[in-house]
Amino acid sequence: MQLAPPNAPRPAPADLAQALARARDELGHRPAVTVVGADRAEQGFASLAQWAAKGAHFLELDLLLEPGDRLRVDAGLGWPLVAVTLAAWWSGVAVALDGDAPAAVVEEGRAAPPTAEDVLWIGHAIDGSPVADVPGEAWTTAVQSFPDQPPAPRARADLTAVVTAGRALTQAEVVTAAQSLIGDGGPLGIDERVDLPPELLLAALAARPLLAGRPTVLLHAGTDRSAADGEKVTRWA
Repeated sequence: MQLAPPNAPRPAPADLAQALARARDELGHRPAVTVVGADRAEQGFASLAQWAAKGAHFLELDLLLEPGDRLRVDAGLGWPLVAVTLAAWWSGVAVALDGDAPAAVVEEGRAAPPTAEDVLWIGHAIDGSPVADVPGEAWTTAVQSFPDQPPAPRARADLTAVVTAGRALTQAEVVTAAQSLIGDGGPLGIDERVDLPPELLLAALAARPLLAGRPTVLLHAGTDRSAADGEKVTRWA
């Protein structure tokens, strides 16, 4: 039997739920997203899959979102954004980076969308919850009681995955965008100050690790790249 080399491109999944399930099963607790700034935070594939599973149950059972619906997400780059995004994609729900939606997940310090009936909050605590007082329930609190095992996936390649500035990308198009960012297969570095379209940044942070099997390293604004020297970044976006 001939084994593929460690950095060989991985076959494209049919949709983003399949990509997450494969990464969870094959890569376990290997790092998927690493955030470098004043502090260092890391989430492995298994951990992100558990957060996504809990979030998917919540979107389906509490928020009653169906495949094709939108979830407004207003948050800076970080692993909590990835956890919410993966929950939405597993559920077949589009992540709307702007515009109206019936429910929203908002980072502390930002204003809640006036049209959202349900608003959940993420923040800067170690578990992704808000540090300051927020006018509603934390996302982490809302999803915590749900199982680590996900509900049946409702993702489809043709469903919208990301909406921004009037442009919509399907799950298949996000997979294609993420594949274009695999490069040499090593860890990819993203400087938060880089001028890239938001949908491409989301693909790099949330989808690329699932396809590459290697982490995306996010460097917070104001942090020198030397702080990421230990992350073995082979290419910066």
